[in-house]
Amino acid sequence: MGKWRYILLDLAGRWWPGRRGPGNAIVVFSPGHLGDILHVVPMLKALRTGQPEKRIIWLVGPWSEALARRFDHFADEIRVFGPNSPNLTRNSRNFRQNGWFQWKFAQNLRKTGVETLIGPFGGVGRFLANAIRPKRWIGIGDWRPPRVRPEIETIVQPYETDRYEADAWCGLLKPLGIEATADRLEYEVKSDEKAAAEAFLRSEGVDLGVPLVLVAPGSGWSGKNWLPERFAVIANWLQVEKLVQIAWIGGKGEEKLVPPTQKDDFNWIGRTKLPILAAIMEKSRLFIGNDGGLLHFAAAVGLPTVSIWGPTSPGKWGPRGPIHRQIRKVERCEGCIYWDYRATCLHDQACMKAVSVEDVKEQIQEQPQEPVNIKSRDSADMGGDGGRNRGKRGDNFVGDNGGTDKINRIQFRGWKCLE
Repeated sequence: MGKWRYILLDLAGRWWPGRRGPGNAIVVFSPGHLGDILHVVPMLKALRTGQPEKRIIWLVGPWSEALARRFDHFADEIRVFGPNSPNLTRNSRNFRQNGWFQWKFAQNLRKTGVETLIGPFGGVGRFLANAIRPKRWIGIGDWRPPRVRPEIETIVQPYETDRYEADAWCGLLKPLGIEATADRLEYEVKSDEKAAAEAFLRSEGVDLGVPLVLVAPGSGWSGKNWLPERFAVIANWLQVEKLVQIAWIGGKGEEKLVPPTQKDDFNWIGRTKLPILAAIMEKSRLFIGNDGGLLHFAAAVGLPTVSIWGPTSPGKWGPRGPIHRQIRKVERCEGCIYWDYRATCLHDQACMKAVSVEDVKEQIQEQPQEPVNIKSRDSADMGGDGGRNRGKRGDNFVGDNGGTDKINRIQFRGWKCLE
């Protein structure tokens, strides 16, 4: 029944006799997961500024609702609409909405009155367009979707493989007379989250006077994951040669991606809620990982990143700016289903294996050469806590600064860190 749902709902939407309501709302439909939500925010911000008199209704999946509500000042309403797609629901019962609920949801929007629908083309988007009946539907694709009600103006923005995703969303505002671009993401950490993060770090034995590097070995699909043993080589190199602390981060189910050899590192996979982890990112020196949601959060809080890419496009999804480095050696293989977490790589992760340890070391060394002051991104007290042992290799760490103004300089060939 699942694969027929939107065919039947779309058919009903096209033939249902109801009329559009009197309102002039703009509906933005972004069904993706957390990283996708962050890429939509710059567009919403520009839309709010460009058409402040319009009622903006933002449709998000239940998997992204909590994050979306942090940006509710850019929309008049946030409504939860989750396409029943395994790639989005991840087979979680908590995320499933039945067809009757979604039909009533669309009819309620139709009665509200929608002037413009902004969102992806495809089966679900077409159902919403036909059922809501906006004056115009703006989306990204290669051609006008078929079987759309003739009175709906459909405006197609061509899909560009290497156009930054946040900027592509901003481009959808051009038909509304709004010129907007985006070259970075944003995410504001709240003061209580900063305090909770510092308390967590102290409880874990992190020396707040020593640089902390975050390693994220997961991505949401195994085909996008660099080899865990290579991450381990990088972690050991950073600890021995660069005198840093290492913490492994990720979501539940990714615990096995931490090699047994790294048992002395901090391991916070599945142990930290996302808002606290974002606050920890603000206090960290560097993020190393794959193309995944945590990479986008790191970029959004201003943490320098080095990311490894294979089946997905760093041109489209990679963070922008001189503090972000992406490594991709080969294109994805033909037939790669990189967007489905259930898929299995048929070529033994050849594109990820093409990136060597030396490639990653080189990009770490080539981070911007100007000194980076950890305090500049966070005004909280960064005094040391005595340099407890967990997470450090032997004595390769800078000792406690005792809460004084003493400055410890760690040379990183291409980048420096000032505590």
